[in-house]
Amino acid sequence: MSSGLVDELQEVPLDRENQDLKEILEIAFQITAQLEIENVIKNVVWSFVSKYQIETATFALPGDMDESAVQVISYKGVKKEDLGFSLPSLQPVFAFLDKDEYSQIPFSYFRENFPDKDVVDRMEKLGTEVIVPLRTDKGSIGILLLPPTGTGQAYGLSEVQYITRIVRFASIAIENASLFRQATTDRMTGLFSHHFFEKTLDEELERARRYKSTFSLVMFDIDHFKIFNDTYGHLQGDRIIREIARLLCKSIRQVDFPARYGGEEFAVILPAVDTKGALVVAERLRKRVEGFAFPSSDGGQPLHVTISVGVTEFDPESAYAPTEIIREADRALYQSKENGRNRVTIGNPRSA
Repeated sequence: MSSGLVDELQEVPLDRENQDLKEILEIAFQITAQLEIENVIKNVVWSFVSKYQIETATFALPGDMDESAVQVISYKGVKKEDLGFSLPSLQPVFAFLDKDEYSQIPFSYFRENFPDKDVVDRMEKLGTEVIVPLRTDKGSIGILLLPPTGTGQAYGLSEVQYITRIVRFASIAIENASLFRQATTDRMTGLFSHHFFEKTLDEELERARRYKSTFSLVMFDIDHFKIFNDTYGHLQGDRIIREIARLLCKSIRQVDFPARYGGEEFAVILPAVDTKGALVVAERLRKRVEGFAFPSSDGGQPLHVTISVGVTEFDPESAYAPTEIIREADRALYQSKENGRNRVTIGNPRSA
């Protein structure tokens, strides 16, 4: 074959189907490597925005802690944004879609045939054009609502095939991420579990040693919590624990690692944060809890609790095992209690 003919062949673009398959495989590789549901969804949305210039995309999934609730994740362009969409339940929608095992349906068909007009109206307000079920071997696990394309082109056969293939990979990735979360998360609080905390602390310690970096550990518990439970009951105590977990997540960065250590005790790993930075985080959390009005189960006056906090920084010359840095943070926590509670104490790893 002449070199001229080879050059001409190299300049010939792949046909559309082969190009689409290549893109799908690249996207599938990205999303199946994720263990966070929101990262899976972000990659899917970005791919559709890039290809079809869609204005919005909305995923509806069963709730993390309560599967009867509906978790909605919406994007406007490539930015996550609350579009004001909600659903009372996904089960009727699942039943409708699973009846004939639709891989996708036009919203016009759904509007004419779905019996609950309130649900139809909610989807219509989003400008929904196509509904795509997220489905695995276990059945439907969510839905994706897409508006018309921004290119002015209708969703034809090739567009639908492209979307449903990616959504199939996304469904598997979301199910895997959900299973991973269930295995590593405390169900009451949504924080990481004690077991996964220990594993992560071990990894963080090794990373700090290898790269000669640092990290801090914050541990805290709720002051006089046994008395609180005896006074107000365990159900109210559980509500306090859940609210404090929420306040904790609002007080730290996305890269930080919050865990329920056990009972009313919590722990947070702060990567690349020294004692000074950890003290800022701990004080911010302590003040936030102290000033928060916790709702009462009986609708009465708001309740108030405080926390005692211990902080320590990783010291490669002293803390040779995760148990040692935990011991020092715990020791600092109990010094806070001994000195009057509702305070932060800094520990010294060299004394461990």
